[in-house]
Amino acid sequence: MRFYQSIANQFVFAGVVLFILNLWLFPEPKPQLGPPNPERVQLQAEALQQLQQTQLTDQQIERIKQRELREELLFVEAIERGVINQDLVVQRRLIRNMRFMSPEREATDEELLSEAWELRLHLADEVVRRRTVQVMETLIVATQPPHTATDAELLTEYNNRISEFEEPERLGFAHVFLRPDAPDERAETLMSAVKKRITPDEARSSSDVFLAGYRFRNVSLLDISRQFGDQFALELAEILDSREITEETWLGPITSIFGQHWVWVESRRPGRVKTLDEVSVDLSRDLRRVAEDAAVEKWVEAQLASYEVIL
Repeated sequence: MRFYQSIANQFVFAGVVLFILNLWLFPEPKPQLGPPNPERVQLQAEALQQLQQTQLTDQQIERIKQRELREELLFVEAIERGVINQDLVVQRRLIRNMRFMSPEREATDEELLSEAWELRLHLADEVVRRRTVQVMETLIVATQPPHTATDAELLTEYNNRISEFEEPERLGFAHVFLRPDAPDERAETLMSAVKKRITPDEARSSSDVFLAGYRFRNVSLLDISRQFGDQFALELAEILDSREITEETWLGPITSIFGQHWVWVESRRPGRVKTLDEVSVDLSRDLRRVAEDAAVEKWVEAQLASYEVIL
């Protein structure tokens, strides 16, 4: 009780109470983050709109702004933590910019770099910004324990994405070809030779020149469509589906945008789905990337709490 009987101690106690109340009632204002740079938002919006060829929705614009704020946070934190100052790539970029601004000036790299920091050139350089954001993301990931996918995670990811691992049927074939303006006599001669099951090399002497070549190996129907056109690929697929091709044989004539083709099927490998063992390395890599992205986003969300975010 003697403590409270002293006037000096009473003043000290009152001062402490007032200080605590002041901190509680009037907390230190948070640093502001944002609003998003309108020029960057506009450039990203225009690029996305050009890509999808449709007007952007409000949700898409909002996501662009959120991504811009995210990158701004990473950039600001990199500056506050001194990460940007230690990056040799950023240093070389700033020195190069300084020499470009004053090509005839004689100065050491150290002097130019010091002036670049003073002029705050790093704040206006998009290359420096992107590089710094990437470095921050890498450092955040490096602080996390390495992600190792479990067998259950791999199996779930495999089942969710199984359509990606479907391999189409693949063919190996040779062909001979006649243009639409070829005389009927040549067509009859070629058809007669084909019926005798002569080899593609023998039949080629009666064929017109086909610039893409005469023999194709291990190609899918999509590859064939790109080379010969959709009509040819569809007609070939219908013929293959309608009969069991177990040995080398001639098919045709089959029409393409180039003319008439007679196809000698050399090999046929049915479509299949890759096994989990075949794609496990790729799945592990993808899951690790997802975990790393989640770690960065979690870190960003935690840091955002210490800022006053302005959209």
